[in-house]
Amino acid sequence: MTSSKSELRQAYIARLQQLDVNTRLKEEQALASELYDQAAWMGAKVIALTLSQSFEIDTAPLILHARHEGRTVVVPRTLPKRQMEFVELKENSTFEESGFGILEPKDGRVFGPDEIDLMVVPGVAFTATGRRLGFGGGYYDRYLTNYHGETIALALPTQLADADEWVSEAHDQPVDQVLTLAER
Repeated sequence: MTSSKSELRQAYIARLQQLDVNTRLKEEQALASELYDQAAWMGAKVIALTLSQSFEIDTAPLILHARHEGRTVVVPRTLPKRQMEFVELKENSTFEESGFGILEPKDGRVFGPDEIDLMVVPGVAFTATGRRLGFGGGYYDRYLTNYHGETIALALPTQLADADEWVSEAHDQPVDQVLTLAER
């Protein structure tokens, strides 16, 4: 069954917003532990993460863990023409709210795609094979066309999609690996 991406996006976001807080917290902690055990995480010096929105998997613990381990964390900043760049996150980073209501760094060192070892790619839904339903702006799809490092997505059980739920488009960029708790 194929639905429009915008309809699916709304449905998956609603499911995420309805999750029980305690269940969600346990699932997020379990996913974080899985992530920290991945070779891609252990070998990464520079990790790209997002500053999560309320309905997304909370990235604050991931950012703190990476920084505690001495890794450099970079976060996205949107640019004109639906482009983005990744800026180093530091203790003294200052932020401003983007047009999407997301905090973005105002300043800081920009890291190019070849300087990022691992990108934890956000999304609304994922298939087991790495297809992702993003937020609809195409920012990550555009960025990933020039990024050749490792990509991992974290998917709560409610974010796992069947392979035929949406039709992939030519510009859609899959992730290398989707970490989930579903096989447990």
